[in-house]
Amino acid sequence: MPGKTVRFATPSPSYSTSSLPETDGSLSPPPIASAMLPAVECQLCPALQHNRAATSSAIYWDMSYPVETARLYPGLAQTFWTAPATNPVVTSLIVIFGAWRMFITPNPSSRVAYVTVTDVLHGIYRHLRGTSSERDFSSLSPDKQRRVTDAYIQRWQRCRVPAEREMERLKGVKHIDFLADSKVFWGLTPTKELGVFQLQVTRSS
Repeated sequence: MPGKTVRFATPSPSYSTSSLPETDGSLSPPPIASAMLPAVECQLCPALQHNRAATSSAIYWDMSYPVETARLYPGLAQTFWTAPATNPVVTSLIVIFGAWRMFITPNPSSRVAYVTVTDVLHGIYRHLRGTSSERDFSSLSPDKQRRVTDAYIQRWQRCRVPAEREMERLKGVKHIDFLADSKVFWGLTPTKELGVFQLQVTRSS
């Protein structure tokens, strides 16, 4: 039975990604067949690679905003947006974060059959715009609930058009709200599982 949409009326503080709910499968899509994932080890495009020592990633993107707002680090060629996400190229990959598994495939309207850098960002954005269930929210501690609520309120209140603001409010808490103030893209890192990469995030400046 689908979870109910969670809506709130009062603000509260935010929290870091270390406070995300434990993995229980509630935020994950159905398992992806392993045959659909790359059978060889892949190297990420430099634009997607996480650099722990760097003060910023190659792509600056507040993931609460559409992909079109993402910006490449100064000096990087704009062709990186359409570059293959991996070498060798793949037709699908998975990005994970906590309990979330985001299945990434090429844009159906694209002329290429492999996953690009932009495809990865769009796949992440689609997942984070998904509506959270009441069970996900109720599993958090009262303090974490207040922080998620605050992120939710801040997100819909920033809409400038009243009608859009009300529409966003009525949609309720989304996955992005669980990231609170740590919602800036900070690249991907490989995992021990072929074709699966870990999403790294950092706090908003």
